[in-house]
Amino acid sequence: FDSGSTIEWTPSPEKLASPAPGMKLKSGPEDYFGKKCQVVEMDGNFDNLQELVYIESALSNTKTKFYGELTQAMLALADAPGSNNGT
Repeated sequence: FDSGSTIEWTPSPEKLASPAPGMKLKSGPEDYFGKKCQVVEMDGNFDNLQELVYIESALSNTKTKFYGELTQAMLALADAPGSNNGT
């Protein structure tokens, strides 16, 4: 999302399958152990983890080497506890 801004986003259920009440994301600046950082929070579950690419398309400055790398990394851990809900 836009670095330095505080943003709350509820993706359209037509573009992202998630059980009710849906997915909500929040991004904003915070201090982490005395250092400024940008944090992304997620509340909800993915029905289809491959749809993370839709969320990834809205993110900026993730330090990934290519578009889709974040989604690929999460798919590699698809069987891990919390992989579909951000825990």
